[in-house]
Amino acid sequence: MVPRKLPSDLEEEILIRVPPLSLVRFRSVCKEWNTLFNNKRFADKNFACGRPEFMLKTHSHVYSISVNLNDNPTIKVRDFRFDLLGDRYRHYGTCDGYLLFMYDYNKRGVVLNPLLRKTKWFAEASSGGKGMGYDGSKPEKSYKIIGIMKTYSLGEKITTSAVFEFATNAWKVTHCTGFHKEITSTHSSPVSLNGNLYWTGYNYTAETGQYVIERLDFSKEIIKTFCILPCKWKESSSHAQVLAIYKGDRFSVLEQCIRTREIEIWVTKNKIGNGDDGDDVVWIKFMTFSIPDFPLVLSYKSYYVDNNIYGKSFLLCCLTKKPKQGWIYIVRGDMCKQIKIDEVLCKFQSSVYVPSLINIS
Repeated sequence: MVPRKLPSDLEEEILIRVPPLSLVRFRSVCKEWNTLFNNKRFADKNFACGRPEFMLKTHSHVYSISVNLNDNPTIKVRDFRFDLLGDRYRHYGTCDGYLLFMYDYNKRGVVLNPLLRKTKWFAEASSGGKGMGYDGSKPEKSYKIIGIMKTYSLGEKITTSAVFEFATNAWKVTHCTGFHKEITSTHSSPVSLNGNLYWTGYNYTAETGQYVIERLDFSKEIIKTFCILPCKWKESSSHAQVLAIYKGDRFSVLEQCIRTREIEIWVTKNKIGNGDDGDDVVWIKFMTFSIPDFPLVLSYKSYYVDNNIYGKSFLLCCLTKKPKQGWIYIVRGDMCKQIKIDEVLCKFQSSVYVPSLINIS
């Protein structure tokens, strides 16, 4: 009997939900699949269905760690074996499955897709990359990197914001002012959503204050307050807030008491659209837990939350100093499980990313 072939649209809908690591291996199955996996529309849809992983960068290795959130959670570690990295490369964010690294205090940088083994080096400039995004107002994504340009005039150092455009392969000074000061004055590193960068900040007066999310719009290259956080204003520095992406199209925000280590997490009820102005953002409490001697999330920032048939879960990647050892923490209900990362016995940087087939030229 001749094998029955699925309709092409149904076949595509099935493949969109397959993890990209498997799709990379499936390229050799047939020419049609190889062509499909190179299609930008397919890559974007597959990315939207992707599950987050932890990315670890040591002196000489880049690892990805996927977590199986079943009844008894386990991890799987993959070594991508990149030789171009070293101690002087620092990680400055992710976007569409790509990692941004800067070398030797902003002398040069590289954008890396570990799954596709794709790299794009910056043209050397006196600017350091601080975050990556894209102009989502155009039919084709126009990728950019925001950075800091340092120049000298009459012996005085002048610091301005600058943008590296992939299309022109060059830096330009932008009217997006105050980016560096806003990022360095907050606990939270920026996260990328819909091509824009978001981070926690605060507005305050003599009487009161508010924790907020700030946004850098890459299409307009301007910074403005996006929405108010659900965390209650506190005058002291006893609490820290860390922002993350939830379900690929929403926010989660974690607040931890530095003294008691108690953690509260909220998530946005609805997805965040590309054109949203933040006025109708609704927050719901996701989970609360208090575990003595729990790691300070502020020190690592690489966490994410999940909700599946096994319940609401919190995941954190962290490093112990004595001995130096990588760990994955999983908190779900009354369970707090620590899983040792046997492959990592040294200092590392960690982040949360989603593997991607998206090809940035």
